[in-house]
Amino acid sequence: MSGVPSQNAAVKLSDVASSLHMQMMSGGAGKLYTQQDLQTVTGLKSLAELMLIIQELVDKNLVKLVKQGGDLKFQAVDTSEAAKKSSMSAEEALVYSYIEASGREGIWSKTIKARTNLHQHVVSKCLKALESQRYVKSVKSVKFPTRKIYMLYSLQPSVEVTGGPWFTEGELDVEFINSLLTIVWRFVAEQTFPGGASAPASACATGADAAQYAPNVRNWSSTREILAFIASAQVANVELSPRDIRALCEVLVYDDKLERAGGAAGAAAGEDNYRVTLQSLLQLGAGGESAGSAAQGDAGADDSDAAGDSDAEGFSVYDYYNGLPPASGDREVVYFDEWTL
Repeated sequence: MSGVPSQNAAVKLSDVASSLHMQMMSGGAGKLYTQQDLQTVTGLKSLAELMLIIQELVDKNLVKLVKQGGDLKFQAVDTSEAAKKSSMSAEEALVYSYIEASGREGIWSKTIKARTNLHQHVVSKCLKALESQRYVKSVKSVKFPTRKIYMLYSLQPSVEVTGGPWFTEGELDVEFINSLLTIVWRFVAEQTFPGGASAPASACATGADAAQYAPNVRNWSSTREILAFIASAQVANVELSPRDIRALCEVLVYDDKLERAGGAAGAAAGEDNYRVTLQSLLQLGAGGESAGSAAQGDAGADDSDAAGDSDAEGFSVYDYYNGLPPASGDREVVYFDEWTL
């Protein structure tokens, strides 16, 4: 018979087994079949005959057995994956099977040793061989930084392993978090008060309150709007989710920079809505010229220079509330470098 050879020709399957494998693959990757499903697919009524075909596919690594809820099910394996397993030694295939079963969570090398009951030297040799062929890879876990975690090469680690967007190479990226917090605060401020973050400097200098919108004006921002702004501004080199934005907003709520808003309308829409607190906006104004003048009057030229240096570095939502206010004549003030996560 001329034409394109069967995809299972290389593994020398019988026609019935090859047909069953192709039918199982056509159902979609990862689909599980029960014994009754396979009897329906093949049209076989004899269980013994069906099991012979299944065993042939299992021997060729084209079908694997999956236990689900106490039931034994069958899952087709792609021919390329089957060829990969066929090229492995028995020990490598055993180690690979446990790594494969761990999914995106990965598995600790010591756990592999315990479950396979292989000598540590054999496990290390298998892992090295699998890594060299790019079948598996080792990743760093945020929860267990000293452990060597292995997973399939083609998989992306789960958030539990990487720590999500707030971690870079297993380390908490405080600078990135603080930058995003400042961006979120400024964006919400533009929606909360006329003039946004630029409004309070002159208001505080004259002793007046910051201008506010009328009560009927929608002066809050939703997590969806904040996420859309950050995505359009391309200020983050990682993909953020609404859950990540909500976490940032909750940090600012905890620090009295934002407050929840939107009332019943926001709750009915299933959104989390926030607005900037007036206190944080006035703190921004108080940290400008008036703060510098007060520092000059109370502490002299040295202290005013320090205040000037702080202003020159640019605004950060954490430039204020960064220390305990001193009592009269108290020179021993405790300062904090940054907000502790």
